[in-house]
Amino acid sequence: MKVLRMCSIVLVRFILSSIFLVSSMMKMFHWQETEHMLLGMLSDWQNYVSFSEEFSSFFGALTPWTSVILLVATLMELGGGLLVLLGIREKLGAGLLLLFLLPTTLLFHQFWFIEGGARELQTIMFLKNLAIMGGLIMVMLHGAQASPQDEQSHSSFM
Repeated sequence: MKVLRMCSIVLVRFILSSIFLVSSMMKMFHWQETEHMLLGMLSDWQNYVSFSEEFSSFFGALTPWTSVILLVATLMELGGGLLVLLGIREKLGAGLLLLFLLPTTLLFHQFWFIEGGARELQTIMFLKNLAIMGGLIMVMLHGAQASPQDEQSHSSFM
């Protein structure tokens, strides 16, 4: 039972971290396209919040920083993903991934501004990210490793 539990934990860490590790690699291999997409998202948000000069100015002020924002996001994804995958300071890794995923979800999957079929896709992506955030919060609260206390409580349950 102990081996099955350890294998399950390794599998869960792999599954949870894989989306972030693949995404960070895709950003690195397609840097300019990703930077262009980030710039487009900031421009979209400027239009969405054009009713507020402060918000519109905020998103406009971010546009010169797209390279830096993309670098920080990529490092958070890669670093957090590796920490969770390897089970090294996985709570910190999950925290980094959560800090990355919160603004990403709100900014990139703004289904409330979109009409038609794209709205359904963005709603699904938004909800998928919420589910991943739930898993990351679980890792932050409980870690992603089997502790001796876990073994004792599970063996008394079985």
